[in-house]
Amino acid sequence: MSMRPLLFLLLAGLSLASCQDAAQKPETAASPGTGNTQDTSAVANSSPVDTAFQIEPGQHIGQVNLGDSPEKVHAALGDPDESDAAMGKSISTWYSKGTGQERHRVDVYTVRENTGTAEEVVRVQQVRITSPSFMVAEKQVRVGSTLAEIRKSFPGVQAVASYKPGNAPQIYLYDSPAEGISFEISGPDSTCVGIAIHPKGQSIADTYLPIYPNLQRLTPQ
Repeated sequence: MSMRPLLFLLLAGLSLASCQDAAQKPETAASPGTGNTQDTSAVANSSPVDTAFQIEPGQHIGQVNLGDSPEKVHAALGDPDESDAAMGKSISTWYSKGTGQERHRVDVYTVRENTGTAEEVVRVQQVRITSPSFMVAEKQVRVGSTLAEIRKSFPGVQAVASYKPGNAPQIYLYDSPAEGISFEISGPDSTCVGIAIHPKGQSIADTYLPIYPNLQRLTPQ
């Protein structure tokens, strides 16, 4: 499969993650700053999960792997809709296509390493999605899952920080450092509105990630 069809699969899954979940989970919380959550597509409910929509904690989301170069990511996804860079760190964002519905997003966070040396490289350090099309392989956990459901599959998750996206409800960041995955949980209904992966053994709260405005740690370091 070429890179451009992969891009089509990814963005189609983001923009068409719809009709089925509306009937099954009408209480699904809104993604931060983007309005009401779209419905889940049949891809998210299929078994096994299509690799284009598979989440492997500490490894990859869809076609984007931790450790990838920005060039490899852009070859797979095309040019980002938004990007922001400073101090050797960069975040690029791709939005789902379409009008009249919520636009889900993919955020890819890269860091420049070994600056000023012959070994200088830029690598993906975190990947975040807000679409319910993506699912954690073999665990049936995705955006739209409840915190109780997530705890059954990831009993080690702990609340490490919180943030408030504009006028939306408070969002709590639950992280499992050992497995390399974190979940954004909406305070009012304890529903997942975003999932991010990061290197195993690291806390997501230790990394500068500008998509989390006014991030507040819940425990002292």
